[in-house]
Amino acid sequence: MKNHYETLGVASSATPKEIKKAYRALALKFHPDKNPGDAAAEEKFKELATAYEILSDPEKRREYDEGLKGRAASGPGFRERSGPGGHGSPGGHAPFGADAESMSVDEILRRFGGIFGGEFGEEVHRSRGPSRPGHDAEVALDVDFRTATLGGKVSVSLSGAVACTHCDGRGATGDDPRCPRCLGSGRTTVQSKDKGEFFTVTRPCATCHGTGVDPSKECPECQGEGTIEKTRRVNITIPEGTEDKATLRLRGLGGAGTGGGAPGDLRVHVRVRPDPVYHREGNDIHSDVPVPMATAALGGKTPMRTLHGQVQLAIPPGTSSGAQLRLRGQGIRGGDHVARVMIQSPPSLTPRQRELFEELKKSEA
Repeated sequence: MKNHYETLGVASSATPKEIKKAYRALALKFHPDKNPGDAAAEEKFKELATAYEILSDPEKRREYDEGLKGRAASGPGFRERSGPGGHGSPGGHAPFGADAESMSVDEILRRFGGIFGGEFGEEVHRSRGPSRPGHDAEVALDVDFRTATLGGKVSVSLSGAVACTHCDGRGATGDDPRCPRCLGSGRTTVQSKDKGEFFTVTRPCATCHGTGVDPSKECPECQGEGTIEKTRRVNITIPEGTEDKATLRLRGLGGAGTGGGAPGDLRVHVRVRPDPVYHREGNDIHSDVPVPMATAALGGKTPMRTLHGQVQLAIPPGTSSGAQLRLRGQGIRGGDHVARVMIQSPPSLTPRQRELFEELKKSEA
């Protein structure tokens, strides 16, 4: 359990006003607008929001304080409790601050931006357009052994967001569907100064409510979203040598983005169906091959099928049942095909065959 008081640099007895003041000062210091491209500063900004989310809420703060006291009483060996709902919180609830930890910077600013007050208004945002990337999609896919080992294409059905064909994904119709007030940005922006620091202050456009689209030109088919829910067929390429329980990530095959945002990705969770003849060990393929008794004793060739087609397997003289013979390059990606010899006895004998076997039996005695 993190010490949120230490994160904000306040005592555990700090008043709500002192907590708010400390968070405001540190949030300004690590604000993403002031530290563009600085991942560490952004992470610190999120950590501060997590601490403030807990300590600014009386009930959450009370539960958090009880957890801190429990840790202190338990000593160094204390471990946070867990329950059905999560880890490290009383009663098995999700961890303290889990909501803030999972939020994006924009979400944090929407929730806590109001504490900046003054010229900062309701929200403090980095300038960014209304476009949003599409959601990633997932599908479980059963493929046969041959397709997984040799590669191939499989068609699957997916349900999700696709670009609206009526407006070509723009969310609006007409030559220039941009909102006349924000010119398509979805936000109105002003520059503000606080204690010598400049920030870009943005608010959702009051005319288009942040969509960037002229309300009078909103697409009637998708209601301005730019996407509609639809079931579609997608051809998926299964690479050669795909293993059971592998996950394939296919770029751009997920849900459609909005406002020009990139489409999401498609994650395919592959399950390979067992084959009655072949099994795989690494890049090698294994199978059993029946060999006539005479061929095993005298040597010769016997036909067998690999994943790549029919071949003639050379049988050395005196081959025993269970012997493994390797065919180079007949496996996966340069691997081999390992054939296990299974010697076959004839199901029935002609009089001449019986005579020969009797002679062989006498000679062995």
